[in-house]
Amino acid sequence: MENTNKQREKVTILLTSKPNFDEYALKYFILSMNNIQSAYEFIFPEIDNYFYNKERYSSDELFDLFTLVKQDVKFEGEPDYFINIIQPKIVGGLFFECRGDVAFITTDLWERIFSPPSLFEYLLHCISASLIFMHPKIDLGSHKETRGCTLDYTRYKMDDKVDISLGYLCDKCRKAILDGTGLDYLKDVSVMISRKWIGDINDFDSVAYNLKLFFKFDINKNSGFNKTFWEKAKVHFPEIPKDIVIVLFSVLIGALITLLATHLSK
Repeated sequence: MENTNKQREKVTILLTSKPNFDEYALKYFILSMNNIQSAYEFIFPEIDNYFYNKERYSSDELFDLFTLVKQDVKFEGEPDYFINIIQPKIVGGLFFECRGDVAFITTDLWERIFSPPSLFEYLLHCISASLIFMHPKIDLGSHKETRGCTLDYTRYKMDDKVDISLGYLCDKCRKAILDGTGLDYLKDVSVMISRKWIGDINDFDSVAYNLKLFFKFDINKNSGFNKTFWEKAKVHFPEIPKDIVIVLFSVLIGALITLLATHLSK
């Protein structure tokens, strides 16, 4: 979707605790949405400090501390929305919390066992839902029953896998969005949550393709969290020439045999 000349609302994404993921890959992923819709312009400001360093925070603590964040970070103009991505837990087992024009999303609850969908797709889901909830012309809250909708409450974490995978807005939510903002906005948020814009890793120059090419992140396989040593090794192992693998394996076996023989001879 081509951007129009209308003024887009500015959404500032703030990494206000130490990321447990590749922040540059996430920046590419989120900023790619600037090309596929015209409701929002996503921005990552320069930020030098991590403000949320405890293991857990209550909602009140999160929003009270945010006044210091706004004082410390230099914004070019006043953003319309502030979305903080943090690692600590939010008391109550919440995925995210919104108040006014500020939202907090935790990566804590999206453990590796819930991927796929990847951490990035989970964050996309939470960002989209937060923006809908914070929109001043939309009067919507989450619904407790699971409909496969982006605005499901998802008390059970596994339900969020369903919602992210579907990229769906239920009829009630679509009507509320349409009545409050009009068709253009509904189309824009529908495109965002659909995940079709991510493309496939085999499609040249798609977002998925570039994530793998430039950031070594395969959205079909990787969780999105920082990789362990062995996960990194598995990525690069296929790149090692077969002859070198055979030599290394032979050396390793030889070393083990020698170590065993030495131990038995004692």
